[in-house]
Amino acid sequence: MTPKQKQTGPLVSFELKSAGYCTASWHHAQKGAPKKTIRFYATYAVIKHPKHGVILFDTGYAKRFFSSTANYPYKLYRAFTPVFIKPEEEAAAQLKANGIQPEDVRYIIVSHFHADHIGGLRDFPNARFICDRAAYNDIKGKSGFGALKKGFLPAQMPEDFEERSDFIDIEKGTSKDEHLGALHDLLDDGSIFLTRLDGHAQGQLGALLATENGQVFLISDAAWLKPAYTDLKLPHPIVRLFFDSWADYEASLNRVHNFHKAHPDTLIIPCHCLDTLTALNGSPS
Repeated sequence: MTPKQKQTGPLVSFELKSAGYCTASWHHAQKGAPKKTIRFYATYAVIKHPKHGVILFDTGYAKRFFSSTANYPYKLYRAFTPVFIKPEEEAAAQLKANGIQPEDVRYIIVSHFHADHIGGLRDFPNARFICDRAAYNDIKGKSGFGALKKGFLPAQMPEDFEERSDFIDIEKGTSKDEHLGALHDLLDDGSIFLTRLDGHAQGQLGALLATENGQVFLISDAAWLKPAYTDLKLPHPIVRLFFDSWADYEASLNRVHNFHKAHPDTLIIPCHCLDTLTALNGSPS
């Protein structure tokens, strides 16, 4: 539901999971933080809709990350971003362990095309992919250093990605939030609204979910850690090197910050925030 609407349509259930992690400097993730290595868990959401079944928001890493980065120039990705994942931690394996077959996943919302968000796309053969048209156009046809600059590993993409994709143009959405701007009602029932959160990546999507336990806002990489959107604590400027647009990032973060102030009861989930993941699921192993 949009924040000013009363939800009259179906509610979804929601779980936050993680599929592997990379390590990074806390000082880089939050300017002024200690120079300490922390884990960036690659989270994804399992959304269950009463009519449309299982929907994923991203997929996290998969073991194919290592084969995808075996050769140059992609090997540089692995060198700068050490990744750790076990087979049983992959999204498809976790779903199977919970009685959900990969073939049963109906949709996957691709927030953007960085490797920690699309690692498992190939494991869901029947899913349709939902992404922003600008996000896909930004990486389409890229390889080598051009892809690497975008944080994109072409080998992670299903060969039939385009045929199985629904490309959306958020700005053409019929709904609007005073803080977030244009919204796209994904299933035309008010259960999932998508919004653009540009900056970290072009066309990055966030998702507002009307869940059984209240509204949830998945913000992907619009913020890495909770203090970013609560207190506007920015990352270190060095990360500008691999952001699509720092100005757009700051604008998106400010929108999320203002939304949070206006709707403090909404659960906001940055995709790599260990504190948020732990609060929902306990400490990951």
